[in-house]
Amino acid sequence: MSPQENTPIHSGGTDVSADRATEALRSVESAREGARLRAGLAPVWYGPAAAAALIVPALGQAWAEERGSWGVPLSLTISLAGLAVVLVLVNAAGRRAGVTVARPLSARLRRAAGPLSALLAAGLVTWGLCHLFGADRSVTKVALFTVLGLGAWAVFAARNASITRKLQDVG
Repeated sequence: MSPQENTPIHSGGTDVSADRATEALRSVESAREGARLRAGLAPVWYGPAAAAALIVPALGQAWAEERGSWGVPLSLTISLAGLAVVLVLVNAAGRRAGVTVARPLSARLRRAAGPLSALLAAGLVTWGLCHLFGADRSVTKVALFTVLGLGAWAVFAARNASITRKLQDVG
């Protein structure tokens, strides 16, 4: 350690060492990074809710196709209502946590590119397998949205696990 690092700095009648100031800055940066990471955590219920928001409307549409004309608008209403409820709950959870980080759309798309590509690939494989085995349209739709819903749940779980590991490293 150089002699300059331990010499006190006189500031307004208070002696503060450079080491303490550096440590304080590191603590602030660590707290800021921890808050940013915690803001990125999705609530635990978000994965199952996202899966249900994808699977339930597909089941409703499959059921509606057998019932007649009034079932289709009902299933669309259910899907939009489910999505709206999930979005409202996510916003409420973010406000309750007290930390929100607004990222630009380009940054959100870059972060979502890998998981989105994997989900789309899984959806294409599911559609291909259903087509290969001769499944009808409603079975294919239910299988496709089930794979997408469970995939979305897995993406949220993996992202939360990654953020939790980073939070442990930060302190």
